[in-house]
Amino acid sequence: MAEIQPAGFLALPESGQGRGVLVLHAWWGLNDTIKAVCGRLAGAGFVAFAPDLYHGKIADTIERAEVLGGALDENHVQAKAEIAASARFLSGQTSAPDLAVIGFS
Repeated sequence: MAEIQPAGFLALPESGQGRGVLVLHAWWGLNDTIKAVCGRLAGAGFVAFAPDLYHGKIADTIERAEVLGGALDENHVQAKAEIAASARFLSGQTSAPDLAVIGFS
């Protein structure tokens, strides 16, 4: 059974196939910079997926980023579950069983 795509941004290479890269956004959220990173990875032949751990919210100031990052539950249980779901989804979209992970901070 195929995994349902979690909230986030998926970028596919022109061939539609490739090795997977999970891209974790910084405290700013899933902004255009992270989407561009996914696009560059896809341009290099990778299937890239960046989960949206802030559910559509994006920070444009340090203060707002602190609020968004602080809103994650204390042990990051939900974020960990969303990252795990994203990894399962991405694994189903790729041509290899392993994944790379890139995180920004």
